[in-house]
Amino acid sequence: MATLTIPNTFVNATTIVAAEHNANFTAVKNFVDALSAGTNFDAGAINTEDIASSAITEAKIAANAVTSSKLGTSLTLTTPNIGSATATSLNASSNIVYHIQTTSTTGNYTLALSDDGKVVESNNGTQFTITVPLNSAVAFPVGTQITVIQTGAGTTVLAGDTGVTVNGTPGLKLRAQWSAAVLLKRATDTWVAIGDLSA
Repeated sequence: MATLTIPNTFVNATTIVAAEHNANFTAVKNFVDALSAGTNFDAGAINTEDIASSAITEAKIAANAVTSSKLGTSLTLTTPNIGSATATSLNASSNIVYHIQTTSTTGNYTLALSDDGKVVESNNGTQFTITVPLNSAVAFPVGTQITVIQTGAGTTVLAGDTGVTVNGTPGLKLRAQWSAAVLLKRATDTWVAIGDLSA
């Protein structure tokens, strides 16, 4: 934090001049006013260790105090999960831009929790299987969506591990090279495949 400088020092048995006394108070007032305005704080002066849990609440933030102009043009979330919407839906008034990550596989593959929300690209010259694991093994949240794209000539077969139901019509094979399907988790061990499928 910036240093508060008091312009005048007084010692015992000396006369205090009103103007000097007032100058000291003015220096303190100006410093405190600057703190209130958000200045006089050194970089990193306030960190998480200095803020008690739940100390900053909505009631303590003035209306419209936090505005887009006070935020950087790009915010990095330290925790990928931003939480649940308080209403039934999370609405956006403009476009939401996001970039999906890809998992590439060249053989039989069992989905991992890290595939949630990703694209799984299957590239092989012969038929192979992408398996949906039991919830007890990999606890995907209900509503999980994983896109599968067949980039190779070998047929990609979607299947559930023993105890897992994967529904799809007319079947659970991707129809041809560059076909795609979305695996959607509907219940604990129940999924549906939606896309360019064949029997």
